[in-house]
Amino acid sequence: MAARSKVLLWTLTLLGRTLADVPLIAFLVWLAIPQEGSGGVPAILTNVALFLAFGAVHSLLARSPAKRVVARVAGELAVRPIFIAVAGTSLVALVVLWQQPGGVVWRLDGVLSIAIYGLYALGGIGLIVSAFGFDYLEFLGVRQLVRAFEGRAQRPNAFSVRGPYAYCRHPQYSILLLMLWTTPVMTVGRLELAALASIYLLVGTFLEERNLRAELGPEYAVYQQHVPMWIPRLRPWRGPVEG
Repeated sequence: MAARSKVLLWTLTLLGRTLADVPLIAFLVWLAIPQEGSGGVPAILTNVALFLAFGAVHSLLARSPAKRVVARVAGELAVRPIFIAVAGTSLVALVVLWQQPGGVVWRLDGVLSIAIYGLYALGGIGLIVSAFGFDYLEFLGVRQLVRAFEGRAQRPNAFSVRGPYAYCRHPQYSILLLMLWTTPVMTVGRLELAALASIYLLVGTFLEERNLRAELGPEYAVYQQHVPMWIPRLRPWRGPVEG
């Protein structure tokens, strides 16, 4: 059983990380490459429609009613993997279908350009580091599936403030917001995406906070009182919540 569990763990981990990480990496690489187009207003409107569709699908699956429907159809343990798969697929579709309107808002060259790309790379490293603040395999739904395979009881949702989460409540969102605007060449298409994605992240964070308060209760309320949402504290919070 132990050997079979290990094979299942590695197989599901590879599949989960492929569905979650590859689309995000492709998006960040695509975002870093300046792409100047020649489209006009139709391209801009097409992008708005694409992003609204992307946001609607992503947000719908994150809401409790949709989760309950998926659980009834595919089982409780399939909810998280299905969300990961749909989120990754929709992100790839957004990249492939995104139109490039004409125009450049700003262009920086030389040392300043190199420095900005360096800052962008640091953001990517920050995303990796922030993932160590929580159980990534639990987030992907892998551990839940392995526990079910082994006949073990599922663990309740855990709450921890390890790593960057001791400094701000949503470090990955903060980093993504910065990366959206960190570019030496801001084309109109990149500006449109940065604006739409920033609005989506800001609104989505408030909705996620509401869900977390309902799910985690008083523990999260205490965390909110001591740790900022986006702008990090100077010192980590060593609160009563144990990771």
